[in-house]
This record gives sequence, C-alpha cells and structure tokens, in this order.
Amino acid sequence: MTEKEAILHCEERAKICDKCGEEHAKLAQWLRELLKYRAIGTVEECREAVEKQKPKKPDYEGDGYADGHIVYDTWICPCCGERYEVDFDDYRHCSECGQAIDLEVEDYEETNE
Repeated sequence: MTEKEAILHCEERAKICDKCGEEHAKLAQWLRELLKYRAIGTVEECREAVEKQKPKKPDYEGDGYADGHIVYDTWICPCCGERYEVDFDDYRHCSECGQAIDLEVEDYEETNE
C-alpha cells in the first residue's frame, strides 16, 4: 500500500468508524504531512543544502610566474574540487555541485607566501 492509498484508507475509515474515526483522521493528516516532508528531502539533505548556500573561499592554483610572482590562474571549488579559470569563470556558485563561492578579490601573493 502506498502512502496515498493509506491516506485514502484512513479517510474512509474515519468516515465510517464511530469508535476510532478521530484516530484515523489524525493518521491521515500525519501521512499527508509526511508526504510534504519527503518532497523537500531528508533532514541531512536540507542541512547539506543550507551549508552549500554559505559562500566558501575557493582554493587557488598557479602554474607560472610573472615579474617573479606566481600567477594564480585556476580556482578550485572547496566542496567538490571542480577547477575553473580565474579570468573567465566568474561564477557565484560551482556549476558542478552548487556550492556558493566567495570570489572576493584578495592579494594572493600575501596570503599564499
């Protein structure tokens, strides 16, 4: 029996059963609420989604030097490791996993020495 079938069954029993009709009506209501919660996901899925909305700083990687300083040309998603080009991929969310990204400009030379 599916949840929807159980709801219909409880609603039918609530109509015809004088002794336990109220309990069947409550059970039908609880099952409807359960279906709503299942539609939005588990508690763990909701927590994970909330965490992904909090912007995180990406890791940066450079593969060359200019004027004696490393040139950071790749940013890396801190959640899934997807790689993007600094000058071209100016996303606010990782297109692979959805993690919010904080791409505030900072002096990479000072923070990475």
